[in-house]
Parts: sequence; C-alpha cells; structure tokens
Amino acid sequence: MASSWLSVVLLLAINLSTVSTEVLGGSAVATPPLTGVDRQDKDGNSKLAPTRKKTFIPISRIPSVGSFPAQDSWAYSHNEDQGFSLFLERRCKWVYFIRHAEAHHNIAERVHELGTLYLQEEHSGWKFWDAGLTPKGEEQCAKLRKELEGLSHPLDCELVVVSPLTRTLQTARLTVGSVKIADERPNFIATDLCRERITNCPADSRRNLSVLKAEFPEVDFTHCIQTEGDDMWEEHKEDNQLCKERGIRFLQWLAKRPESRIAVVTHSGFLKRLFAQFGLGIAPDDKEELHRRPANCEMRGLVLCAHRHFSDVPGTEGYTETKVY
Repeated sequence: MASSWLSVVLLLAINLSTVSTEVLGGSAVATPPLTGVDRQDKDGNSKLAPTRKKTFIPISRIPSVGSFPAQDSWAYSHNEDQGFSLFLERRCKWVYFIRHAEAHHNIAERVHELGTLYLQEEHSGWKFWDAGLTPKGEEQCAKLRKELEGLSHPLDCELVVVSPLTRTLQTARLTVGSVKIADERPNFIATDLCRERITNCPADSRRNLSVLKAEFPEVDFTHCIQTEGDDMWEEHKEDNQLCKERGIRFLQWLAKRPESRIAVVTHSGFLKRLFAQFGLGIAPDDKEELHRRPANCEMRGLVLCAHRHFSDVPGTEGYTETKVY
C-alpha cells in the first residue's frame, strides 16, 4: 500500500525557534565553559564571579540523531487515542499543488456533447495538441498571483516543479514564478512524473523539447525524458492504476529533493488519482476536500511526510529507483 511509505497529512506544527543544549532529550552535549560576571564584594572591590554560559542552537541546525529506520519500521509517532501524529520537521515537506489555469481544450470538453471524449484523437484530431491557456486562464493566473503576493505569510517556495506541457508551464510562470521571494524567484524543474494521465488525447502530448526550452528558458528540462518528440505519449498509455503508480513515484521523487517548500503545477486527472490513494480514514469533510477534483488554477497546500528514507544513490540502504514509466 502506498500509505505504508508516505503520508499526505494536515500537520499540527509546533514551531520552536531555539532550543538549549542542556535539554536535548538526554543527549550527551559539551558543557559550556565557565565565564565571569564582574561583581562587587561588600567592601566595594571588584570580584569576578563564575557563571555558566547557556548555549542556544537554532533548531534548524540540530544534527539528525539517526537515520531512517528499516523499511518496515515507522519513522513517526502516531497516537490514535490522542488524535495526533508527530513527525520531525526534517521528514516533512510543505507542498502546494496547483492545477493549471483554463486551457483551450477545457472549453472544448465543456461545450461539446461528447465532453472529454471529444478530445480523443479520433474525434478532434490534433486540434488541441499541447493546448495553451485561454485569456480567461491568464486572468485566473493573475488572480492567484495577486492572492499569493497578498499573503501575510508568503509561501517561500524554494522550488517549482512543473509538468512539461504548455498549459502548466504557462501557469507556473504567471503565478508562483512571478512572485519574488527575497528579491529572487524559485528554481523551475520540469518532470514527466507529474504530467497528465496519458491517453489517446493529443492535448496531453507535449510539443518538441527544443521548442519548449526556447519558450521557457527559466525551466530546467533535464529531468524530463530527453527525446525531441514526446516518446512517452507515443509509446505508453495509462489506465487509472498506472497513473496512480506514477503518482507514488512522483512523491518518492519529491521526498528525495533537498528543498522543503515546493510548488507543483500539474493536472486535475493526475491529482485526482494521486490523492485518491490517501485520506481514506480521515474526517469526511477533510476527505472530501482532499479527493475533490481541483478547479482551474486552484492551489491546495499539503504536508508530505516520508515514513522512511528514499535514497538517490544506487546500492545504498533504502534506495528506490524512480522510473518515469
């Protein structure tokens, strides 16, 4: 089960800015040296009184006490009776999933009597190949960008991960990619792991890689399949289960990333199948919110918690190969 490896949860975070080395859970720590405080005795003479200087370490700099346990062990504390699960912060990632804004194929499937079936190659040909955003979609991006800029606590995204289709690349650029963080914009990485479910629908096939690289120079495409044409779409089609399995591989890939605050710009079909694998035992309202198909340009924030380590180094303990298909 996917839930034995990863959790997508609503996390109650206890934010501590500093912690004394004298209370690190019984860990052996170096005793800070004695220092002096200048005091006067009863005769008015200066006297150096020994005191012990307290040392504080920022909580973000506390070294890991140990690595992840074995694959079949738990890396978090769960108390069902109390109603909480506690994860160490370094095991968690704040992930903001964003569905692309309205694209031209969305209008077609909404107004045509065949609905989504109309987008299949046998009905509409290549009319909607790698469809881009509509003017309404660009307005939706501007609205989300304004909301992000107005947040009292900014997202502070360190990375934007995006599907290599035009509508997601445009959405990423016009939303999170347009919001400066400390006078910088986050890095962009495109990956096929979070693209839409692959069916016989040209709207879900990307344009040539060289064209996308030229149009979106801010995006790193090295994590995509390095073929000029969309060989993945040509050679591989997915049913629901195959798309779900790719979704779990995508979460494993995210868990390996060094960044802790990540935006993911992707597709509703992919998200629907990904989230359906989680939240089966949570409160009905939370389950409905998690499983509901996202609207165009909707952002949904979640906390991704890894139960165990997913190594990037072949041959090391916990190594899990991340295959695209």
